[in-house]
Amino acid sequence: MTSYLRHPLTLVWAVLTTVTVASWLTARDGGSAHQVNVAVTAVVLAIAAVKTFLVIWHFMEVRHAPTWLRATTTGWLTVLFALLLCFYFTSL
Repeated sequence: MTSYLRHPLTLVWAVLTTVTVASWLTARDGGSAHQVNVAVTAVVLAIAAVKTFLVIWHFMEVRHAPTWLRATTTGWLTVLFALLLCFYFTSL
């Protein structure tokens, strides 16, 4: 049982669970009265980017992949969330 607690994936899973709860609390408290809140949206998108990176890096084993694959997935993720933020801010 203690070996599961020392496994890196257990720690990553705990972090993913914690940031999921944090983003839910941020969106719930910051988005009251159904008003657009730019800061809340940006924080929730940033948390989603971190969660996506952790899932790709650890659960899809990209951290042990060749350098070209690590660079491609990291670049794709960076461009994707940058575009999401740009589209969001230009639509305001």
